[in-house]
Amino acid sequence: MMKTIPFSGKKCLWIFILTCTIIACKGPDGDPGPAGPQGTQGTPGQNGAPGPAGPAGAANLIISPWLKVPGTAWQRQDSTYFLVSHTDKAITQAILDSALVMAYYRNEGRTNLVFSLPATNEELTLGFFMQVQNKVGTMNFDLIYHSLHLMPVDFDLEFRWIIIPPNAKGRINIADLKDYEWVRQHFGLRD
Repeated sequence: MMKTIPFSGKKCLWIFILTCTIIACKGPDGDPGPAGPQGTQGTPGQNGAPGPAGPAGAANLIISPWLKVPGTAWQRQDSTYFLVSHTDKAITQAILDSALVMAYYRNEGRTNLVFSLPATNEELTLGFFMQVQNKVGTMNFDLIYHSLHLMPVDFDLEFRWIIIPPNAKGRINIADLKDYEWVRQHFGLRD
């Protein structure tokens, strides 16, 4: 016949707690194992909805279209000075007080050669200035010959100007702005 060893309730409880404590103990972590093989590429997800418009920045530039000025449009002011004016609503007193303005010209039909203003050679100086009179803004181009001249030019010119508000200047180097190709690429202009 088989004999049983009687255990009291307290002894059983202590044996149970001791067994649980031993099983619950955990040793220190071992070294990481080697990396597994690369998994297969998953399928691309769908594009999300467009985000909100970003803050004001360089996109706030005011860029004129190319303005064609025929040789006959120049107004004679005196024997060496000629002027052409173009009304532009974007030119305000606030722009005059704070913005940076760059102007460029090219000969009509030679769109690959663009020069910054002012420009001077041995015969003449070609420049620009802006003004606001009676709340009307104008972009003015002037042509000054170094000697007496009866006619301004006998060919057509094209002009473009870029108004850069103070919050869009950032770290632009003024010397870079004289290079129209750099300006065109930097600001994403299309001619």
